[in-house]
Formats: sequence, C-alpha cells, structure tokens
Amino acid sequence: MRGTIGNRGGVPAVLAGFRRWRRTRPFWGGLFTLLAALLLLYPPYASLKFGDIEVSLRTTAGISALVIGVVMIACALSFWIRPEWRLSAGIVALLLSLVALVVVNLGSFLVGTTLGVIGSSLAIAWSPRRAPGRETREATADHSERSERGRRGPAAYKPSPVPRENGSRGGETAELAEATRIGEGDK
Repeated sequence: MRGTIGNRGGVPAVLAGFRRWRRTRPFWGGLFTLLAALLLLYPPYASLKFGDIEVSLRTTAGISALVIGVVMIACALSFWIRPEWRLSAGIVALLLSLVALVVVNLGSFLVGTTLGVIGSSLAIAWSPRRAPGRETREATADHSERSERGRRGPAAYKPSPVPRENGSRGGETAELAEATRIGEGDK
C-alpha cells in the first residue's frame, strides 16, 4: 500500500527528516546545554548508598540548583523550538553556567559548568544557513540600489562625510584627512 502513513520510506526517511530539522537550529548547543542542566540538577538531590553508608549532598544549593537547572532546560528547549532566540537564551545559559560554578557544588563538579559553557557558546555562535539561490531583503535592496546608481551615472553620488586620502577634489580632501588622523600627534 503506497498511500498509507506508515509506509513512506521507513527509517531512512525519518533520519533524513531529523537531519533536515537539526540543521535548521543550534541542535548541538541545545543538547550540551540540556545535559549541563541535568547534571546541575542531579547532585543536590541524589543519595548514593555504599552498604550502610548513605552519601548525600543536600545543602542550600538545592533550591538554586533547581532554579538554575530549570531555566537552563528552558534555554536548551528554546534553542530547538525558537532558534531566533538563540542569542538571548545563549547569554542567559552562559551566565547561569558560570553562576552554577559558585552556587551549585562547583558547577556539578566542573562537568555541568563546562558543558553549559560549551553548549551556550555553540548556540550563540550558530547562524542559520540560507538556501542556495534565495536572497535576503538586504541583498535584494542592495542589488537594486546598485543597479539604480549605475543608471544615474557617477555624477549622482553623494559626497562622503568621511574625509578620504585619495579625494576626487584635489588636495583639499587630502589635507583634511591628514589633519584628522588620530594617534600620530602634532606635526
């Protein structure tokens, strides 16, 4: 049966769809940030038993670990759900990862903080790819402006407010540029 939902290509089609989805957002930044949040949440609430001895890290870091962990989970999910928020969510996750170093058991023994810094940095640095052949508004406006300038000719250019050394008005512009240089001292 070709038209049924369950028979559209199977596992390879699902993997290809996941790959397409993953490439349109900061996936690895979200994954590392999510792992960091889970690592920050675990130690304050965990109890390890070694025979009759129970090791527990229940301190005042419990509530701060909960707040930091939940906000970092929200940041990680926002990387995936709303990639346009990656910069603000990435800055929040980066700051919380660094605060967790002091507040939450050395940032979950440095592993949670390290993963949080890596994940938020990946999310901040990520930028969406443009589809080939697809122009943005700025590129289209720039292209139309250039073509319009070409039709009007070079006489229609407005003078630059910034002095230039190779000025088209002779020595006046070059003297002005020479006088406005910064850092060379008085001559």
